[in-house]
Parts: sequence; C-alpha cells; structure tokens
Amino acid sequence: MHSNDDARRAPIWRRVTAGVGAMVMCSSLGVAGVHTAFADTTSSTAVATAADVVTNGVIPAGALSVVNFHPVWGDKEANKASMIKYIDEAHAAGVKMIVFPEMALTGYVSSSDPESAAYRMAVSQAETISSPITRELADKAAAYGMWVIFGTSERIPGDSEHAYNSAFAASPDGKVVSYQKIAPVEGSWATPGTTPVLLPTEWGLAGLSICYDTYANPEIERYYAAQGAGILINPTATSRSYRDIDGDGVKDGKGWEWYYRNRLESIASRDGLVIASADLVGADGCPDADGKQPYDFPGGSVIVRGSADYSAGQNADGTLIVGVEGALTNAKDLRVSYPSTTRVANDFHPDYYAKWYAELADKQESGTSLSNYYGSADGPRVAVANVAGVWADKQANVDMMVKYAEQAAADDVDLIVFPETVLTGYDSTDPKGDADAHSSNADVNRVLAASDDYMQVLLAEKVKGTDGDDTRGESVRTMADTAKRLGMYIVFGLPEMPDGGPIVDADGVKKVYNSAAVAFPDGHTESFQKMHRAGQEEKVWSVPGNTPLIFEMPEFTGSDGTALKAGVNICRDGHFYPELGRYYAASGAELLIHPTATTGNAWYRESRIGSYTDRDGLAAVTANLWGQDGYPLDADGKPIYSVDENGETVSSGKEVKGYNYMGVGRDAFRSTSLIITAWNGKDGTPFDYATGSALDTSGTGGGATPEITKDWAFGEGLYDPDNLETRTMNLRSAGFRITNFQARLYSKMYDALAARTIDGYTPMYATGGALDTSALADPIAKARQVVDAAEGTKPSYTDESVASLADALLTAQALADNTTFSAEQQPLVTAAKDALNAAYDALTPVTTEPEPSDKPTDGTGDAPGKDTDGAATPDAPRSSDKPGAPGAAGTDTVVAAGDDGATQAPLSATGSSVVAVMALALAVSGAGVTLLVIRRRANRC
Repeated sequence: MHSNDDARRAPIWRRVTAGVGAMVMCSSLGVAGVHTAFADTTSSTAVATAADVVTNGVIPAGALSVVNFHPVWGDKEANKASMIKYIDEAHAAGVKMIVFPEMALTGYVSSSDPESAAYRMAVSQAETISSPITRELADKAAAYGMWVIFGTSERIPGDSEHAYNSAFAASPDGKVVSYQKIAPVEGSWATPGTTPVLLPTEWGLAGLSICYDTYANPEIERYYAAQGAGILINPTATSRSYRDIDGDGVKDGKGWEWYYRNRLESIASRDGLVIASADLVGADGCPDADGKQPYDFPGGSVIVRGSADYSAGQNADGTLIVGVEGALTNAKDLRVSYPSTTRVANDFHPDYYAKWYAELADKQESGTSLSNYYGSADGPRVAVANVAGVWADKQANVDMMVKYAEQAAADDVDLIVFPETVLTGYDSTDPKGDADAHSSNADVNRVLAASDDYMQVLLAEKVKGTDGDDTRGESVRTMADTAKRLGMYIVFGLPEMPDGGPIVDADGVKKVYNSAAVAFPDGHTESFQKMHRAGQEEKVWSVPGNTPLIFEMPEFTGSDGTALKAGVNICRDGHFYPELGRYYAASGAELLIHPTATTGNAWYRESRIGSYTDRDGLAAVTANLWGQDGYPLDADGKPIYSVDENGETVSSGKEVKGYNYMGVGRDAFRSTSLIITAWNGKDGTPFDYATGSALDTSGTGGGATPEITKDWAFGEGLYDPDNLETRTMNLRSAGFRITNFQARLYSKMYDALAARTIDGYTPMYATGGALDTSALADPIAKARQVVDAAEGTKPSYTDESVASLADALLTAQALADNTTFSAEQQPLVTAAKDALNAAYDALTPVTTEPEPSDKPTDGTGDAPGKDTDGAATPDAPRSSDKPGAPGAAGTDTVVAAGDDGATQAPLSATGSSVVAVMALALAVSGAGVTLLVIRRRANRC
C-alpha cells in the first residue's frame, strides 16, 4: 500500500468485511435482543400459491449437486474461495443447483459459552444476505444461472450476542433468501428461526431445512410437502455415531449411516420427496492449543428419493460414501411431484394438528416442560400376535384371540396387541344383494345377503364402556372379560359403531369407525378411531376419527414415580402421518401401540415405526396382520361359499386356492410385527455394532425371516403358539427430548395450511401482512452517503465510526432486501433502524491535523503525511467509554501486521492461540498496517 495522501484508500465495504468481525466480538457484550417465536408463513404461502408455480418436473441427470465440504474453521475467505471453485466446476459440468453443508462458510460451532472463541466466531462472522461475501457467491449464481445454497451464521438485527444458523439460497437471477434453522442444537449462540422457506425452482418447489430440523422435526418437511414441495434441501453437519467400532483407529460409518438413512429414507418414502443432503467432511471446530479440532464429520452427502432410491452418494455395495471430499451429482433423471400424503383429500388433517400443537404450546407457555425421561428398565412384558382373522366371522376370531391371550398370560405378558380389523377381516367387497355373502359362517351370510351395507358396517360393535356395560358389543365384552380374568391389557382392531348408529355420507353410504379397542385389566374398555384411512376403507365403509387416545398403565412407573403412558394409533396414522405420534410423545407418552394391516416390507415397517423410538423416545408395539384376508376362492377365482335362493350357505366343495383381498395364488399380509425399544447400551455398546441400528427389537420382527416363519401358521383364524412374539421392554431411554421444540410455531404452520386447504375453516391465528421496511429508507440513504464518501482520499469521519455505520448499514440493507419475513418480524426492522441511526449519530469527525510547524515534539505524534484515522496507539489508548473500547488497563496487547500477514493472525482464524478476541480492526491508511487490540483469555474454545 502506498503512503501518499493521493492514493485511493481501500474500499470501505472491503475494510468493514475485514474488520467488522472483531468489532462485533467487542460489541457483543452489549445489547442482547429478545427474539419472539412465531410462525412466519406468509412468504412460503405466497410462493406456493403463485400463478406460475411449478410443482411437477424432472431434474435432469447431472443437474443437482451436493458437496462433501471440508471448511477451514473460521476462515470465510478461504471457504468462499473453495466454494467458488466447486461452483465453477459444477457450472462446467452442467449443474443447475449446488448444495453446500450447514455452516460451510464459517465452519461448525457448538457453544453456549459467550466468552469462548467458538461462540464469538459464530456470532462475529455472521453474514447477511446483502454482505460482500454473500453477494460474491450470488453473483456467481447469476452468472451461471444456477441455484447456490450454503450454510452460514446470520446476523440478527438488534441482537449482537446471538446469530441464526442459516442456509442462504442464491437464485439463478442472483437474488438471495435465507432460512434460519428452526430447531438449532448448536448451543445458545444460535437463535431459533421461525420462517419456513420455499424456493420456486424450474423442477418444482423446494423446501429448506437444516440438519436437526430434518432429522427431528418432521413438522417442517410436512409443511413443505403440504404446500406442494417435491424437493427437500438439507444442508447438514451430522456425525452421530461416527466412530471407530473395531479398534483399528479408523472411524466407521455404520452407526452414523443407520441414523442418517433412517431419518432421510423415512421422509423420502413417506412423502415422496427428492432429498438433497450435503454434509461436512473431515476435522472441524475451534482448535485447541495443540491444533486438535473437536469434530470429525463423515461427509456422506446424498441425493435420495422414494423407497431408498439413491442417485448420488452410494457405493456399489449399497453403503454410503464416507470420509471423502468432493461434489456428487444425480446419476439419473429425478421426477418431482406434489406429495400425496399431505393432501386433505387423503386424510391429511392440518386442522387437527393445529389444535394438538396449540395444546402443547399452551403447556410450554405456562411453564410446563414437554421433555420427559422415563428412566426405568422395568417395563411391561409385551406380546404381538402375528395372525389374520377369518373374514366376517367374529366368533371364530374371538375364540382365536382368547387362545393367544391365555398363552400370553401364561408367559406373564402384561399387554398383548392384535392387528387392525382382526375381529372381522380387512377386505371390503361389493355389498349389493348377495354379492358379498361368501363367508364360511352361514349366519353371517344371511345378514350379508339381506343388506346392501358393507360387511364392516353390519358387524361393527360399540366399544367404550365400564366393566359390565352390556351396551358394548358381544365380542368386546368377551375380550374385556378376558382382560379382567387374565389381569392384562388387550388391544385389537375392529369396526366400531358410532354412538347413534352408522354415519351416512353425502352419497347415502353408511359408515363406521376403523378402531382399536383397548380392554383394561379392570374390565372397562376404551377405543381409538383411526384418523388417516387407506385404500377402499376410506371410500366405502369408514369415517375418520379425530380424538387421540393416551392411557396410563399404573403398574409401571418411571424413575420419577409417574405412571407409564401409552398412545394408540392405527396403520397409516403411524406409517404416513407422524403428527399424532409426535403429539403423544410431547404429551408424555413413552409407549406407542400400533395395530396395523400393511403389506409393507420389513425396511418400511422398521424405518417408519422405529423413527418414533429413535427420534421421539416412544417405544413401540406394532402388530401386523399375518395371513390371508377376504372370502376364500377356488382356482378359477370363484367364491367357495355362496347362498342359494333360500338364503342358505352352500359350498362348492372345491379346494381353496386364494382369498378375495389379493386373489388366487397371492398372499395378502406377509410382513412383520415388531416390539421396539432404544438400544439402551445393550451388549455394552452405544448401538448395534453388527447393523449400526440404535433400535432393539430383541428377536421380534420374525415375519421378515423365512427360516423363522416356516414354523408359523399362515391363513385365516389359525392358532399357533409360534405366531406369538414376546419380550420385556427396557424403557430406560424412553421419553420425549427434542431440543428447541416449537409447538406454537408448528400450530401456526398447520393452521395456515388448514386455512389454505379446508373450505370453511376458521383460522386460530391472525396472519401477518408484508414486512414494512419503509422506515429504513431514509436511514439507509443517509448512511450510504457517508459510507460512499469515505471511499475518497480525505474522509470526514474516522474509520472506526464509519466502520460501525457500515456494519449497521449491512444489517439494515439485508432487511430491506428480505423477501421471506412478514409483518410478524416487524420488530427486527425497528431494531435495525435504531442501530443505524445510533451509528450515524456516533460518527466521529476526523481531527484537523495541525500545520507542520505546530506538530507536537513529544514523540507521540505521527510523521507528516500519515493519517491515524483516530486509531489508538500503545501510548494513547482509546477512551474506555467509546464503543468497542478495551476493558481494564493492562489486559490488552497491540499486534501490528503488514500486508504480507506474517505476524497477523487473521480475524477469521480466531480460536487458535488467541482464544477470545475483543477487538477493533482498523485499516491504517498509508502504512498498510492493521492494529488489533486483543484481550487474551484462558486458552479455551
């Protein structure tokens, strides 16, 4: 740098970029803003409902890229340069969207210690959507017509002690939006966000979600799917269970891979999303005195959709690629479509969910914690019956269930669970005339032949009642008496008759509930009515319920003496609609009881139901139909049984070759029942070292293993002791413990969906309008005039005060450019305006330099031609009442570094030898020297 007065000074924006990190560190002991949680759904709804919105398309092979990125911790310039190299290479290869991991720009930080270098780095290096580095990356995106998405910490207007953990998305036209992580787990530096963000890509809508948001908060991606998103973008920094398990000194991906795949695959398959997940790789984090970094990330970036269909990130043997840096692209075309399970027409109930989460939020806001820890290994002994009922023959099925219950009682079982609709069979068939009168039970055939109602409606029973209540159905009373006689809980599926009789729909069809009856040891009965129906049942014979069921099992208590709580759902309630299970867990349930009738394979069953155990702390008991269903058929597909003109049942005498539900030569239900708990340190290991699983099924799930099931009975109404699976549940780790669980936010998100998709729905919450940034216009204009003038050779104000103003201007400009916040975020505008006005008012004029003849001669002055810009020197420290001034005298050190940086530790590398920096960086004109006033603290991160 030249020293003459006429030389052009370094641009103020570049100097602010270099120096503002230390300045924010210094000022972070000042104002701490309070961030109110709310759900800002305005922008995402606007994107989803735009006239030109695209919800279906194809991502061409090679167009989508995820990066296993290894950041230089704390060095944004180095990381930006690395990202630009990846972007350049991606453009040359035809990529149209590139995704970098969480905190890729800064490096990863997890800290709740405001005095630590790690915490201060995350806050001090926080970006805005308008800051120079962001703009440089956005300009690349615009030049290449590409989406560029990357993780960084982001400033919060009015709060200098915290930041957001954010994902910035630069669009192909260079515009930038940011998503703030809604459930950060990185410590107290990271403030939870409240704004879901949708990107309108040419392939379809894409939702932004970061790491734990994706893995532990399904409400977020469900909201996106319900808005029409077919893509989920997941910048992540996850390394759970990435460890050396065989003692060879090399970390293994097995445990981490199980966790990562379980979470991503359950989302992709449940909601049909294409997921682009980019993870950090290698050592990261604030280094200690020896240079060792605390984190080691596996990489493992993937692109996955549907039922574990990977198009990037998989080895030839099906395992995920770990420990390797680099960019990956989709190897094949990927179809993007509007998800089906988040449509109201398919029993998606945002109106229900909004109320449930509001109930949870009311508890939180009254001071009640939703976290729960059961803490006792002494759980109930549980059994699941792998059986199928005889179609339309309740008596035969009751007899079968009683036998299994008695067998279970002899094994000291406390709870036995039978499958969905086991009392009557699952299949529904045309009820007109005698078209459905094909049961093996003659009495039932007469009833079927005489009615045009569906079999399940005709055989439905009243369930709820006290011990001895004779208004309950005969089958229910028998099972209740059995539960009381055996001293156990019995859960079984059946069609339930509503109070007042069948419900008649708009087409005149009579319908009932698809329910689970719970018979208690005292003889009383409760019921849960399935809310999310499947296939023909929703069209022909059942109506959805709307009431969750949680009950206590007082025979079992947790470490705090409270009774074990169980929640009940049925089939798709648990497989496709996680909201109900989440409500149960957050309401204090530790056990999920799940009767089902599914043909889904073992992977589907364990990934869906097991996610409640690993994510939500709900141990699970899920009993699936095992056997055939429907009335029996001969080799030609004709019914074996029918009724003659007198209404009497006759048999063809032919051999049974199939059943009506699936047809001749095909099995109906041949999947698994499971009893699932957390691994709980079994075998002295944190997870199953053989499989990587964090779940313990203790030998249940035998339906997936032919070697086991060869000894099982497979048919209708069969009793075989081998078909009963039992285990004692270790519930030590059970209980809901989700960090930053924002129940009110989720209630508002579902409320917004209900208002959009349900005719006649009355919203629970008022919606905000557009964010009004007009109050920023004048302060921004005044500030920019000063900042632009500072680029000249004879500035009017000191670099320190102009840098403070430029810093406040960056924050204010970012809000002015923001397109995702609504009026809900108006306090941020006020905070930014106040900060900008305060910085403007604090501008310090440059002191007029005396004539050479009047220069002081005590050695404290600068030589002629030098411009101090008001900088402090060792002999004349800046007054302690100035913003950014150092603390107590004698604790500060001044370090000078030239342009070559030989003796200067860059601000972006804070956290090595200088652990906490509270400084002001000043670019001194003429000398090319940066003065850093540094406070040294204990050498800790």
